[in-house]
Amino acid sequence: MVNTYKVRKQNLTISIIKEKIDELVGKNIYMEVCRGRKQIKRYKGIIENTFPSVFVVRLTEGDSVMPSLSYSYSDVLCGEVKLSRCELDNMPAGIIEAM
Repeated sequence: MVNTYKVRKQNLTISIIKEKIDELVGKNIYMEVCRGRKQIKRYKGIIENTFPSVFVVRLTEGDSVMPSLSYSYSDVLCGEVKLSRCELDNMPAGIIEAM
């Protein structure tokens, strides 16, 4: 008989996501945004502000047309946006995402 294990996915709520993003204000982040149809955009930036429904990210490299982007916490909850903190200029330290 083969043992199968089910991994319990992390339960995140919008309030928990907001608290985690509040901790990242002013810090360098790496962000992956799913634009649909297998289009994934990757950005580096700094979280400037958090508001009750959205958060604002100022881009630090790349897209000069849009110097800042805003997303809702539900985008993170649904997996459309994945955030991770950058340690200096290295790759991400840990990703905030709803699994």
